[in-house]
Amino acid sequence: MYAPKICILVMFQKEVTNWLSETSPLQFIHRITLPGLSRGYETVYLTENKEVCLLVTGTALINAALSVSTLTTTPSFNFTKTYFLLSGIAGVNPKLGTIGSVALAKYAVQVDTQLEFDGREIPADWSTGYVPMGAERHSEFPRYVHGSEVYSLNGNLRDVCVGFAKGARLEDCERARGHRVLYGGAAKGVYGKAVLEPSVMKGDVASSNTFWHGKLLCEGMERVFETYTGGKAVYTMTAQEDTAILTALLRSAIQGKNDFERIVLMRSGSNFDRGWREEDKASLPYVIDEGGLEPALRNLYLAGLEVVRGILGSWERFEDGVKAEGYVGDLFGSLGGEVDFLPEGAVV
Repeated sequence: MYAPKICILVMFQKEVTNWLSETSPLQFIHRITLPGLSRGYETVYLTENKEVCLLVTGTALINAALSVSTLTTTPSFNFTKTYFLLSGIAGVNPKLGTIGSVALAKYAVQVDTQLEFDGREIPADWSTGYVPMGAERHSEFPRYVHGSEVYSLNGNLRDVCVGFAKGARLEDCERARGHRVLYGGAAKGVYGKAVLEPSVMKGDVASSNTFWHGKLLCEGMERVFETYTGGKAVYTMTAQEDTAILTALLRSAIQGKNDFERIVLMRSGSNFDRGWREEDKASLPYVIDEGGLEPALRNLYLAGLEVVRGILGSWERFEDGVKAEGYVGDLFGSLGGEVDFLPEGAVV
């Protein structure tokens, strides 16, 4: 039976390339084929000493959830003391960060389980066509929840891993620098942090199967964070698979197969989630990569590698876990404890 100390979860091929390169200090020489994983990603990778394993989950929420469920329930693995590192690229909020930066999250918020009305058909006083399920106002907590809307992770572990990740020498490229400069021209300097060099920071993640772009949609998603968590979660990165993976890990934790307090969620900004001008309009073909993809992929790996080194290098500190302060889990309290992020008056 394999009992890795760390399990790295990436989402697609470009995110795994650096980990599997010949120059990486982690050499994944063992390969295990596991039926039930996403098509094209049927392999679980292990280092020579089997302390670190690596899985490509496949993109989209359903693929990621089922791949992780397949992994955690296979009898060949024991994940009870394993730290899971969720590692992927994302969109970044230019008010809080820039392309190439790496954010480690305490909260993951699923923003696409809402009512949606076409933006061309909404009342003039609506700021967005997205409304929480069953709510009478955009700012009202949903009356109907699915359970995957919010996950709260171990903030103490996140803080320790931020310290590790800051030991990485982040990289950049000229194209990314040129694109950042544009955001310095935004009105009132609102995107001042977008023009800075890449860095490691704390920031939470939006999860959705829908890729969105634009100031109005992003402001609507910021409101979802405020509404769902009473302002505790900070809308920093936009991604896809995280709440799905966390759902799979929560359910396997309920079965005693892994420890939900041993999860690190890391995303790097490959694109801005909105343009820099107020008057920006959508056009096709839409260009996602304006130079941020290359440094985002590289920095995701470099920061993640420092987290892996930090945990393995101090295993006597991590073997018994990092004690969390506050609640860890979903909005139902499925793992026990008192949910501490719901806004006043919210009923689940």
